[in-house]
Order: sequence, then C-alpha cells, then structure tokens
Amino acid sequence: MQKRSGPLRISAKLHPTDPLYPKDWRSNVARNLLPQKGVNERSDTLNNIQSQMKPFAARWLVFTDLDGTLLDGRYDLRSAGGAMDTLHEHGCVCIPASSKTHREMSQLNKTRKFPSPYILENGAGLCWPSAAEAELFGRPAAEIYDLLDHIREEHKLRYRTFRDISCEELQALTGLDENGAIDAKQRAASVPLVWEDDPEALEKFSEILGFIGLQVVHGGRFQTVLDAACTKAAAVQKVLEHFHWGTQRPTIIACGDAANDLEMLAMADIAILFPASDGQYLSFQHPALHYCEASGHESWLATLQSLLGLPDVSTNVARAAAGVREQ
Repeated sequence: MQKRSGPLRISAKLHPTDPLYPKDWRSNVARNLLPQKGVNERSDTLNNIQSQMKPFAARWLVFTDLDGTLLDGRYDLRSAGGAMDTLHEHGCVCIPASSKTHREMSQLNKTRKFPSPYILENGAGLCWPSAAEAELFGRPAAEIYDLLDHIREEHKLRYRTFRDISCEELQALTGLDENGAIDAKQRAASVPLVWEDDPEALEKFSEILGFIGLQVVHGGRFQTVLDAACTKAAAVQKVLEHFHWGTQRPTIIACGDAANDLEMLAMADIAILFPASDGQYLSFQHPALHYCEASGHESWLATLQSLLGLPDVSTNVARAAAGVREQ
C-alpha cells in the first residue's frame, strides 16, 4: 500500500468526528486542532477531543457494484447518489466498488450529501472522501499499456486497449457522453480492452498475463487487465480495517451481478445478487443470499430497505433525483 505524503487535506463535508473519517488519522487531526499550550494542558485537551469522537456508528456497510447493479441503462448518477444517501440516514454506509476510474467515481460522490469512500478500477485503488488523491495498489496503467502493446505484437493477438480507442468510439460503445468518455479513459492502474480474437486465444492471453503478475477481469463489454493482487474483495478488506473497533463491527452487505463481484459477495454477511443483462443470475452459493429482480436505483433501494427493515423512503430518493437537497 502506498503511504500518504504531503499535507493532510480535510474535506469540508467530512469532520474528524464523522464515523467515515479514517480512524488512523483522527489522533493526528486532533493534535492539529489543539491550542499551543503546555504539555499537560495539551494532553488533557487531546483526551477530551478524542473522547468526544464517535468510535463506531455505522450499523451496516453496503459495498455495491455500479453498472448492472445500482446503475441501469439510464446511468442516473444523481438518483443513485440519492438512494445511497437515504440509507445513510438510517445508519448504513454505502461504498461503491466499480471498474470505473477515480474521475468517474468522484462525479458520483459529488451528487451525494454523505460522500463515502469508493473502490475504483476493480480494486486497483481506494479513495476516501477527505483525500485529495486515490491510493493505488497495483502497477500503474502506463506500464500495463506498454506491456499489452508488447504482448499483442509478440503473440499476434487481436485486441484494442482504451489507448487505441477514440472518445467518439467509446461513446458509441457505452452510451456515455463526451465528458463521461474522457473520464473513463483516465485510467490509473487498470486497462480495459476490446477483445477481437477467439476464445482460445483469450485463454492463452490470460496465461501470458499470469506469468508477469497481471490478470484479466471479464466484463460485459470489455476485458480489463490489472495487477494480479488487485481485487474488489482485497480493497473491501482495506476499508473494513477502518470500521473495526475492538470486537465491534457493522454488518457487511455486498451487491453485485458479475464474476468480478463474487469474491466481494462471498466475504459479506449478506449477499445480494443482481441479474445479468440477459436476465440470468450467476451460479453462486452463500448462506445469506438474496436476489434482486432488476438493476437500477429503485430496485436496489427497495431490496435493501426490505431486507434491513427500513421504512419506505422513495419520496426522499425522488427529491434527490430532482436535485432537492435539504440544508
């Protein structure tokens, strides 16, 4: 894991006493808030500040995939953010885990009243709402691009990476607008590609990647290459470290629809499986497995509020979708 460097930047939306504030930063922030007093006075003040900080607040942590789960074909970020905010008001911290880039995920957080950490690029990075930059866990995208160019030429394989695909073509493939396509191409530690070879060649490609410490993750439209050590589940574990206080921890819920979500679903206390684009569900076993009938923020929210025994909050989500925010 890369160490944070430089001055600590604190978001105006996230106070050090907020339960989302990473616990290992709290003591440092508390010290920065202390007046310049003597050692004993400073110690007493520090103890008083830390005693008022909530050591644990979240009842549930919901780790959710985006495309095909919280988001459907409408790509309604504002309503997705509103759905997550509504659950937050009931003690539920919702943490997106997606193949999307830092810039794409930050756009989603900007729609939220309660921004959260998010896992980006299939577990290749993690960003806290108070951090200026994301933590990256694997090889940088520039190195992966160069390796893929070499592998394609050396082994005569047919594929195109996002470096080979224009924004206009990416818009046509995904339905993204121009800004969305630009954000999607800003890769930090993973490289999506369009596979244009046969399935047998894909198996060979996967083996080649394994020899150099990379992996290919199969998605709906694209294959994504990233460091073999990076998974959504590994990034989830890093987030959980900040929400464990002694023997206390929230209930873990995971939502997903694809093969790259299965490890994350397996480590959760409660797993919610969403249908693939063809309406079928992946084969998956879990002691507390639930099925959601469709992707999209409405079905996502209805399933979670029913599962957790929460009141119907569709009015709040509609307000959020319309851009109404209570001050």
